[in-house]
This record gives sequence, C-alpha cells and structure tokens, in this order.
Amino acid sequence: MSSSTSAHWSAYEIFAVLSGIILIGAAFVPGNSVKNRAWAVLGGIFLTCYGWYVAHQTTGTFQFPVVIFLIPPGAVIYLLVKAFGNSGDRNPPPGASGPGTPGSHGPGTPGTGG
Repeated sequence: MSSSTSAHWSAYEIFAVLSGIILIGAAFVPGNSVKNRAWAVLGGIFLTCYGWYVAHQTTGTFQFPVVIFLIPPGAVIYLLVKAFGNSGDRNPPPGASGPGTPGSHGPGTPGTGG
C-alpha cells in the first residue's frame, strides 16, 4: 500500500468504530426485542462503517457532530435497562401470595378459628 491510501486514525474515527462495535455487541444482550436488536445492529454498522470510511479518506472535510458520541452510550444504557431493568417490576403469579395462600395461617384461613 502506498502512503497516499493509508488510513488516518484520529480519536474521532477510533471512537466511532469502537462505539459501533459496542453497540452491535449490546444488541445481543438477552431480553431485548427484535426491534431493539435491529436498531442496535443497524446503528452499530453505520458507526463502524462511517468511522472506517472517514479514516481512509485522503481529501475532503468530514464532520463528527457531538451527538454521534452521545448516541452509542445512551443506546447501550437503554438496551440494558430494557433487558434487565424490568425484572423487579413483575407481579407474582396469581395465588402466589396473599391471605388465601396454602400454608399461611392468617385471619380468615379455614381451620384456624379466625
């Protein structure tokens, strides 16, 4: 390869590629919907390809808006919350708790005189 076609890797290109790879990896966290997985993979592919493309340019001006660096961490946090954040909000199955549960001897339970 000649020096005119070598890549120029600055912090912007490196962060874009790493963010894309992390976003693709976050798509495979268990518990996410197919829609969330698809958006994570598409966003990750876009960031990875854009960072690679810009790093290999020899002419022209390319911009990396600040929001491009805020979206990947936000998306990863969103995916993790969607996958693991709702685990404590689930209601127990019917009959799993309450005064009528077998084995409880609270008021109103048959055979206790209450």
